[in-house]
Amino acid sequence: MIVKVAAASICGSDLHFVTGEVPMTPNFIIGHEGVGIVDEVGPYVKNFKPGDRVVIPGGVACGACSECRAGRYYACEKDLMFGAGKNKGDLPGVQAEYVRIPYADNNVVKIPDSVSFKQALLVGDVLSTGYIGVTYRPPQPGDDIAVFGCGPVGLCAVASAKLFSPARLIAVDLEDYRLEMALKMGATHVINAREARAAREIRSLTGGVGVQLSIDAVATPQTIDDCLACTAKGGFISMIGMSPFHVNVALLKMFYKNLTLVSGYTSLHEMSRLLKLIEFGKIDVTPLITHEVTLSNILEGYRIFGERLDNCIKVMVVPD
Repeated sequence: MIVKVAAASICGSDLHFVTGEVPMTPNFIIGHEGVGIVDEVGPYVKNFKPGDRVVIPGGVACGACSECRAGRYYACEKDLMFGAGKNKGDLPGVQAEYVRIPYADNNVVKIPDSVSFKQALLVGDVLSTGYIGVTYRPPQPGDDIAVFGCGPVGLCAVASAKLFSPARLIAVDLEDYRLEMALKMGATHVINAREARAAREIRSLTGGVGVQLSIDAVATPQTIDDCLACTAKGGFISMIGMSPFHVNVALLKMFYKNLTLVSGYTSLHEMSRLLKLIEFGKIDVTPLITHEVTLSNILEGYRIFGERLDNCIKVMVVPD
């Protein structure tokens, strides 16, 4: 399938390619979060036609390998991702005018007529990741939940957690403007970790019990320690931040508190569900898109996003 890109976004992982931290072939197109209009389909595409509005997933699953057949699309043996270079299949990304989608029937999802491209833009990566971070083991109404890190993924986790009616939804970050956005996304309490020890504050808020679910969207040594300290006995830790660190984990604390820890990036099997939730007004993460640039001005978008200028959270890239 060939999709004409209507909008793309800049993700934190894209910065590693732009800065040269992760080597990339010159002139390779990056970007893995986008929406667009189907322009052409190949002969084996049965479920889509030119003119369909679609969400483009961050990663691609073949649908035929043993992992895909078991529903573990994130573990597809093809290991393909848009805009990530040779390590992920050499698929050109979506920060472009057009993008080619392999295994299209298995991957793109139609956007409902009443949902705008902007509303759907984050479904293909950060919203799906935030949602999966909450639903590895879905919380019960009345549970207490803490989210560490209020970047785009963490804020999407806050918005997703609100769907499950937590009693207290506590957001932790170092920046006040991100904590303000967390309140807009549904947080009931916010903690600036520059000013207070987050785990201690969370235990105090919960009467010393701790939260039933903690979501780590940063995965630094400090946030991991805080999750272990503030999660209640028998609780669940969901780690969805991409950590560059080698971290010492207090396994004995996990053992004595009967904690469960899961980690991994999203399988995109929940995109249709999220689009339905958007369609019927149950979730709206468009406030996270704080800036917009044209494709020809994308380096300015990277500068704003990378330097966190003007309280930037997420940048949308649109055609000229």
